[in-house]
Amino acid sequence: MEYRIERHFVTFESRWGTRQVHYRRTGNGPLLLMLHQSPQSSRELEPLMLQWAKHFTIVAPDSPGYGLSDPLHLVGATLKTFADASIEFMDAIGAERFAIYGFHTGGMIGTAIADGYPDRVTALACNGIAVPTDAELEDILRLYLPPFEPRWDAGHLAWLWAKTREQTVFFPWHNRTRAGRMDFPMPSPEHQQNSVLEFFRAGKHYLIAYRAAFVFHAENIVPRLKVPSLITAADWDPLQPHLQRLVVDPDRAPKVLVETSATPTEVLAKCLALLQAHPGGRAAEAPRTAAVPGRLWRQLVDIDQGILHVRRGGNPEAPVKVVLHGAGASGATLEAWVEPLAEHFHVVVFDLPGHGETAVQVKAHGPTVTDCAAMVHDGLDALGLGQVSLLGVEGGGAVAAELAQLYPQRVTAVTLQDARVYSEADKGLWRAQGMPTMQPEWSGGHLLRCWHMVRDGRLFAPWFRRDREGIRWCEPQLDDERIQLEVAEYLKAEGAWQALLASELEYPLQQQLTSLQVPVTIDYSAEYPGTRLTGLHKTP
Repeated sequence: MEYRIERHFVTFESRWGTRQVHYRRTGNGPLLLMLHQSPQSSRELEPLMLQWAKHFTIVAPDSPGYGLSDPLHLVGATLKTFADASIEFMDAIGAERFAIYGFHTGGMIGTAIADGYPDRVTALACNGIAVPTDAELEDILRLYLPPFEPRWDAGHLAWLWAKTREQTVFFPWHNRTRAGRMDFPMPSPEHQQNSVLEFFRAGKHYLIAYRAAFVFHAENIVPRLKVPSLITAADWDPLQPHLQRLVVDPDRAPKVLVETSATPTEVLAKCLALLQAHPGGRAAEAPRTAAVPGRLWRQLVDIDQGILHVRRGGNPEAPVKVVLHGAGASGATLEAWVEPLAEHFHVVVFDLPGHGETAVQVKAHGPTVTDCAAMVHDGLDALGLGQVSLLGVEGGGAVAAELAQLYPQRVTAVTLQDARVYSEADKGLWRAQGMPTMQPEWSGGHLLRCWHMVRDGRLFAPWFRRDREGIRWCEPQLDDERIQLEVAEYLKAEGAWQALLASELEYPLQQQLTSLQVPVTIDYSAEYPGTRLTGLHKTP
């Protein structure tokens, strides 16, 4: 049987307020909770989930503040906090008794769950555990976890790329000595890029679970575990020597086994044997995603081509307004537009194909304006939404016009904000200079290129015309946090944003708007630097 991994959001009330957890699910059989390391997400567990799907029903949440799960909005937390949050999640999906497999931080969160909730856990398999000495912990707290703060000069990106490289060379990554050297090859730039994007998703929260794991003091917790537990690590794992620091009295903890393993294959075989010997309970059906009152919330929508990521907000009984972004943007970059609209509308914002957190199959040449319009239409069908009005922001204006053109019975009105139009000369310049590759480079130079592209767009128009004629004579919008957000979205959309921009360049926007049979409203901000639509006055 071939298994596929489903993705869901679950919404529930918690001691930290209403929150959403994003999780992956697959398989059949007794329930197994899989927990990822920091600062990654459940994405890293997908290969193992598919490998074990024939044995278990597996649920793998993104820990709070990581991946797509809401943070707990705490400055600091302990692993008990993460254990409590995990139990809230399991309650929300109807899980009673379950086994646990966790890797590194995930394994340590699993240890905290088994310690605090032994009546819920049938078995624990912990793959790698940190037990630092006092001196090691002092260094780690001082050097390992600096805050992630965007800088105007992109220095934070240079640091992050170097750190992801260094983590595969030394452990801890700041211990640049022969004693700290690990026997690993340097990973590919593409592998490092995935790590960087996961880091971006965690952002300033990246260090919270990390720090909690290092200060956990597993040497005090593991010896008192009451559930069947295996604590192990492979020879390649820099945490394997830490197992020697766990002293377990077999008379007091007869169900706890701490032992090394030779290879990752041996680790997984031992973990699988334990988990099968002490299976979890029955898994309930995945609950439907519910709204979060008073703020935007997330949902994943299945269409034939894959999964669309959606942000929603406002009164579900109000008229529906769909907000559309253009090339290189996403629902995340439109939140400033969406939140005021949610006071009057039921607002729906799709991440377009190849962008944001949407995961759909696109053609080899990448998504076109027409592709995007068709998939948004499919997404509206899947959500059970009927007639809608549209707001297209910048390049999203082309998608809005195409959606109204292709599906006139669905669209009641179109509004364009800062709609982009291009002269023939503009098109040539954008094709030649405006769509640089952001493919990962071993040096990390693509990160700096992306940062300066986004930042220069606030200083020059277009961003690549850095001469006197291109100067934007307005108050520069140089908020580093905002620039970092846009950089992250461009990098997620690498390949797709260039294809969509090429399609936007060729789209006959003014002609299409003129032929629409619905009211069209066009607005430009005072500081919009590009060519504007003219001679079109179609209002309600």
